[in-house]
Amino acid sequence: MNISRFFGSTNREALRQVRLALGPDALIVSNRRINGGVEILATDPTSVPPDGPATAPSQPIPAAPPRMAPPPRPAAPDARVEVMSAIGEMRGALESRIDELMWGNQLRRVPQAALLFQAMLGFGFSTALLRAMLKRLPEHLSSKAAFQWARNELATHLPVLDSEDALWTRGQALALVGPTGVGKTTTIAKLAARCVRRSGPGSLVLLTTDTYRIGAHEQLKIYGQMLRVPVHVVQDVQELRRIVQGISAEQTILIDNVGISQRDRYISEQAAMLAGAGRPVNRLLVLNASSHGDTLDEVARTYAGDGGSPPIGCIITKIDEASRLGAALDTAIRYQLPIHYVSNGQKVPENLILPNAADLVDQALAHNQQASALYAPTEADFAALMSLTKVPEDTTQAAAAESRRKRLLPGLLSMAGGAGSGLTMDDLHAACGYIDERASVSEAYDLWRSYTNAKPDATPLESYVRHMVRVAQNELADNGRRLLAVHEQTAIATQSGGRGRLRAALLVDDGGQALSSPMQQLSFADGWLSSCGGAAQHAPGANDALHHQIEWLANHHGQLPLVHLFDGASQALLRRIDGLGVDWLAQCTATTRIEFDSCATTAGALAKTLAHAPLDAARLPGLSELEGFAAADVVLWAASEKVRLTARGQAAQDVQMVSLRILKRADGAVVKTLFGLACIKGLAAESEWLARALLIRSEARQGMRYAARCWQNLAPRSEAGSLQKKALTAVQSGLAAWQLKQDAQAAVARAVAASLAGGKPGLPASLAATGLFKLFALKEMVGP
Repeated sequence: MNISRFFGSTNREALRQVRLALGPDALIVSNRRINGGVEILATDPTSVPPDGPATAPSQPIPAAPPRMAPPPRPAAPDARVEVMSAIGEMRGALESRIDELMWGNQLRRVPQAALLFQAMLGFGFSTALLRAMLKRLPEHLSSKAAFQWARNELATHLPVLDSEDALWTRGQALALVGPTGVGKTTTIAKLAARCVRRSGPGSLVLLTTDTYRIGAHEQLKIYGQMLRVPVHVVQDVQELRRIVQGISAEQTILIDNVGISQRDRYISEQAAMLAGAGRPVNRLLVLNASSHGDTLDEVARTYAGDGGSPPIGCIITKIDEASRLGAALDTAIRYQLPIHYVSNGQKVPENLILPNAADLVDQALAHNQQASALYAPTEADFAALMSLTKVPEDTTQAAAAESRRKRLLPGLLSMAGGAGSGLTMDDLHAACGYIDERASVSEAYDLWRSYTNAKPDATPLESYVRHMVRVAQNELADNGRRLLAVHEQTAIATQSGGRGRLRAALLVDDGGQALSSPMQQLSFADGWLSSCGGAAQHAPGANDALHHQIEWLANHHGQLPLVHLFDGASQALLRRIDGLGVDWLAQCTATTRIEFDSCATTAGALAKTLAHAPLDAARLPGLSELEGFAAADVVLWAASEKVRLTARGQAAQDVQMVSLRILKRADGAVVKTLFGLACIKGLAAESEWLARALLIRSEARQGMRYAARCWQNLAPRSEAGSLQKKALTAVQSGLAAWQLKQDAQAAVARAVAASLAGGKPGLPASLAATGLFKLFALKEMVGP
């Protein structure tokens, strides 16, 4: 019996393939659901041995009584096949229905699964992948923790090329296949440039089978002339074999193929042609990231079953044109097609990137403010479609969880000593839950776990940097605020007792909520390192280091609505930064010289003449303490005025001066006065907004002081790049410690952290970094 395997996204689709291949009388052997669809094993009924003739009885059969109906005839083979087919179809439908019921129960039992399902559909992922993944979603996770779990799951299961060295082996033959218009020829040129850069032009030969499109092979020949690489045009399999036989076994062959629709019968002929090349040819499937998910699924399924060698992986093109990247990553995961490269533009050879799984997932999950979710259900749609009936709680599981909590409680509270006697297990879980809820703290926790893990961290530093930017970008999309880039520095010590400086850009929203730190610089006596990849034997001066940070953010992340906040207002520095075309606010002293109403004066003198107005502290929800006082115990007064900066031999520069006074509510005594100069082009420079930004900048400096303590608490590692990763972990943890101290929603987490650190419930500043790391250790012990 010859059994054939058929695969379809649905049971109906798989059965349609069976009927087309084996006819309507095909015999269904088995029917089961697998990742991504339905698998059916079927056979041709003609291959089933016919029943032998019935043995004649030794005695004649008596005639039946006249009034009795004749005995039923045995069922014909065709009828039996139809019955078996119907049974198989019914079984498949039943399995699908049971699966749907289980999935519906999962959505009702775990609310975060429904929210994640909705969000991931909006990012372009398929229902098949989401069902398989979210069935394993742990219960009782917060929304942000569930999203982070999903991100980690996707990054773990997304196959990518481990190393280019494994691809570019001598004598390798690679063929790009895929539908029309996905960018195969341009991608071939980019791959050729990479190969030539690695091994020289003599190591490569280009072939093309595309003789259908006008000018297709001429375009490849132009690329070949630029790279000094021979190009051959192939008409049929005999010519392909002849040309390949004339190529050295040490040379790499890149084959550009004509684009074929996934529904074209010529696909199998193309696969047979490559199989007859006389040398093993590895095929790479080219997927257009801007295509619809169903189209990508059909392309991958067709090329995987076209009769040729299975594709060894894929190249995703046009990610710069795609509004959502999820569908392409979804296809790579479900069909296990390792992503070898991604293309983000038409330029040859630069727009071809070696992928990193976490980086691609972050890009797929980044909010796109310009894309409207026309093809994804909204929260209102889900509310209307889903039943509000709640599944009764499993009392057995609840009892087991309570038993586990009681067993763990003494050991966990022993970490806090006597200070933790008033804490409950619910307090500990609430403190761990806070880590998941705040972006800055959650990212610090992930970095801390990676850095303190016994295994070396293989994630490249640039991937972490891009992820930090996306964290801020996603939070910005959620709350619609502008981003403040606070540039600050602190002194640090080395293990050998040497001294150095740690500089960083801290991203904070304009409500005082800490987010992430994408940029750090380390300065020691023996050299200078930057997280953007820069290095020098001698460290730059303070102004040059600040200019380096702002310029890098402006050049690489100019799409973010950043306002740069820094200390120092020398004329040379302000004009230099203004030349970058960025928005900025510089904190200055009362003696800073300015010009107002054509008269020279100082910031402090002008501020005395301005009418200050009260500042609404409720617009700063991220700050519960100001200058060491509870926010409720101080009042804020602000004023601003347009002034000019003048310098000999240079044109006058128009800026906005802001003055902020912090007073005690009880007696009106001045706690502190802050001054700043600003140039913000994209925003009406209102006194209140400028004053809030100036206050956030003054308070966020504490984050770098915590970063210095976190640096001391992190043990050195010996792997390459570990010093920069230590700096990133220390700065993000310092930002998280500042968030923990300032956030009004962190009262329980502060109490737990203070108890673990052996301090007072308010978590003194001297113990903030230590308490944060102990809180991280607690979360690692308690659960996910």
